[in-house]
Amino acid sequence: MKRYATTIITLIFLLIGSYSVKAQSFDDEPLYDKLKKNFQKEYFSVGSLVQFVGDFQPERNMGGNNGFSIANLRLNVSGDLDNGFGYLVQTKFDTSPTILDAKAYWKYSEGFQIDAGLFKSPFSYELLTGAAAIDFVNRSRVVSSLAPSRQIGVQVSGWLLPNTIHYAAGAFNGNGFGGNSNDNNNFLYSGRLEYHMQSSPNNNLVLGVNGAISEDDNISLSGITNNFDGTRSLGGADARWTINKFMVSSEFIYSSLETTNSDFNPFGFHATAGYMAGSKTQILLRWDQFDADGTGPDTESVIAGLNIWPTQVSEIQFNYILPTNESIEFSQILINFQIGF
Repeated sequence: MKRYATTIITLIFLLIGSYSVKAQSFDDEPLYDKLKKNFQKEYFSVGSLVQFVGDFQPERNMGGNNGFSIANLRLNVSGDLDNGFGYLVQTKFDTSPTILDAKAYWKYSEGFQIDAGLFKSPFSYELLTGAAAIDFVNRSRVVSSLAPSRQIGVQVSGWLLPNTIHYAAGAFNGNGFGGNSNDNNNFLYSGRLEYHMQSSPNNNLVLGVNGAISEDDNISLSGITNNFDGTRSLGGADARWTINKFMVSSEFIYSSLETTNSDFNPFGFHATAGYMAGSKTQILLRWDQFDADGTGPDTESVIAGLNIWPTQVSEIQFNYILPTNESIEFSQILINFQIGF
């Protein structure tokens, strides 16, 4: 274990040094410029995300096996059309063809837009951040376990104050894609309010609060051992502050899962700090904690991360996950190599 860890740490420091001494901005990328010119028009834009992940544990206790996987293989098309109308379709192919997003929208103004279809419900800063842009290889445990994620429904959103206060609220089926239909006659209601403050190009603060409630019939919730049947209530808050080379962020989500015979309250949070060691290199540290309140395993871990952007469309991520309540043999190493545009 010690020899393996030494090899990984040495490799990471070599990569940090390699990219920290290079130019402080991206070089000319003529092929990417040509791709944007030919395939990313205002009315029809094509995008893709390919993520290749290596996963290793000295003592495996997280299911699966040590090895490699295609974590994401996505294709999306989107565009803005006349009179404020537009569309987005995103599919995923890494296991079997799956629809991730399929929405149409109408934008009346900066203050009012209607979205209809399948898309992420307005809840959680980290959830609403695209897979290609999240800080670590995976989202935090609490967001993965409790946030409502993609749903079929309708949403209104816009800026109450330009570039300062943003709102989003919607009604959804509440059971994910769920066979392309609702599983009962009830809806998931979700809403989010954000405050943005940018005092300079290098000083940006985002504060968010969100809530959701639904009546569920035997739905599957990630991170919860058994299917859930009852009233699900969610509340959360998050903050992200970027100033010069530094970044700090945090998110907290609390839930109430009420069934006929019992009431559970899973909750969790993460606290993250980051530093840009160069224009192409970021070092991260996260505290990640989730209390399942008897509905599944509790977790608490410290995650060290390194992000490297060789080009505008490529990224390499190294994560070392150390569980605080278990021995070091159960730590996990994740390596992600991705191309996204």
